[in-house]
Amino acid sequence: MSSPKLLLHPVSFLFILAAAAVAKTGIAQDGAQKAPPLLPPVNDVAIRASFEKKVTALMEDGKTADVAELLKGLQSKKVPDGTAFASPGEPQFLPESELYRRARKATLIFGRVYQCDRCDRWHGSNAGAVLIHPSGIAVTNYHVMDHKDSGAFAGMDSDGNVYPVAEILAASKRDDLAIVRLVKSENGADFPYMPLSTGDPIGTDVLVISHPDGRYYTLSEGIIARYFIDPKARTNRVQITADYAKGSSGSGVFNERGELTGVVAATSSIYYDQQKGVQKNLQMVVKSCIPVQSVRALFGK
Repeated sequence: MSSPKLLLHPVSFLFILAAAAVAKTGIAQDGAQKAPPLLPPVNDVAIRASFEKKVTALMEDGKTADVAELLKGLQSKKVPDGTAFASPGEPQFLPESELYRRARKATLIFGRVYQCDRCDRWHGSNAGAVLIHPSGIAVTNYHVMDHKDSGAFAGMDSDGNVYPVAEILAASKRDDLAIVRLVKSENGADFPYMPLSTGDPIGTDVLVISHPDGRYYTLSEGIIARYFIDPKARTNRVQITADYAKGSSGSGVFNERGELTGVVAATSSIYYDQQKGVQKNLQMVVKSCIPVQSVRALFGK
């Protein structure tokens, strides 16, 4: 018996050709773009080594700021007049994958190199920072900058480019914030950045991009859980449910519009009881961040 033949109506044949064309161009039939290509895996060990090597090289070439002079900027309570941050534009809710891509480009591996008391090698200590203006202005924590034993401070972007910290524009120990300016690249290109939110209500969905214990560019999500007064610092804090851990200080908390709404600061653990001086039965880890209003205050806004 002869095998059956597949007969196509001319219109059906044209439909198949159109579908093939759609597949080739990467546009779905409903007009939506295909998902963006996957980012390459993060090599944490290589990034850590690169930060140490590149920052040390810049320091030894005399291309980093004198640390003693740099840290005098921690006494500045307000950025110089005329210094700006990027304000939000028209509200635009972004898919999480696109928000991550944009925020990642503005997120720095930020920190210093220092020498220990056991060898002559320069070691890296990493945290986070977020670029908030194309001129290279970034925000991080006060405690990230407050290290007199450092050889140099710098930020490294997601492409591996390293930029020395030129100056500390303003800082607040109470609010655990520091506003810094990075040295631009030789070609003078603008930095990618994220605008500052004007503030977001409790329940707002947020994303955090941080470097927990050297696990660079980790994405976590949650909500704004509450605003509260820190009992020790006696200043405003915002509690979120998105995860982060040590090494994430200075990293950004972003809303769905792609705006910076907070800065990672600290965690505190709640245990059910204590036995013989040892806390037992961990119940909750509270994530405390600096609200964007405190960042704006350093700009006099």
